[in-house]
Amino acid sequence: MSTVRLSVRDMTVQFGGVVAVAQLSLDVTGGEIVALIGPNGAGKSTAINGLSGFVPVRVATMSLQFDDVVVDLTPLSPQQRSRLGIVRTFQTPRLIPELTVWQNVAMGSVAGDVRRRWFEVFGGPALSRGARDRRDRAVTALAALGLDGLAQDNPGELSLGEQRLVEIARSMVSGARVLLLDEPFAGLSSVEQQRLAAEIDKLRSASVAALLVEHNLELVRSLADTVVALDQGAEFARGDAATVLDSHEVRERYLGEVA
Repeated sequence: MSTVRLSVRDMTVQFGGVVAVAQLSLDVTGGEIVALIGPNGAGKSTAINGLSGFVPVRVATMSLQFDDVVVDLTPLSPQQRSRLGIVRTFQTPRLIPELTVWQNVAMGSVAGDVRRRWFEVFGGPALSRGARDRRDRAVTALAALGLDGLAQDNPGELSLGEQRLVEIARSMVSGARVLLLDEPFAGLSSVEQQRLAAEIDKLRSASVAALLVEHNLELVRSLADTVVALDQGAEFARGDAATVLDSHEVRERYLGEVA
């Protein structure tokens, strides 16, 4: 099996005169979970936006390696990056209100403009074999997160936490090579957090490269192989989870912001 690796060197994101991310370098390898932590406004979500193509960046290199191929990501749109297997979640879930919960999850099996590809997923009035397989994978992903009883519901009927889990389930069936998780635990109950943490931990065995933005440091400690700490857009600490999270500087900068 070839190694998946998302690499970025010296990524800078600037809005006018404000530098939101300053010369960030990262490697995220298949089977590894890297966490970005830092106070509010540190540049964590902006970094994910830059990696997924949603904001312009200045960068030395940004590439995805898989199947003995190295792809330069810098000229690619978010849709093109998605088709390569770079899948992200958002702080505010982005679900399609016209579809049921399981159908929203099944849309993870295609990339690009999903609203134009409903027929490809569902196969018309009678479900094709491929569409049945997509439905079964969607229901399995929902069950892993305790949501199988909501499969036929409309996403507008769900709580914010449930909507967030539906988006996570959609990313789980996407066949992602790289998963960019932007505060996935926000708004979840403790039970929901534990279910989601268990599913994120399984990404290792699937050789998915995962980048996690999260404020809950205990969850970061339990999941992350490597932690990168940001403040005002710049890295100030990097290492294994225990070393970074137990450091005086990290705790001092987080004081009053993270429980």
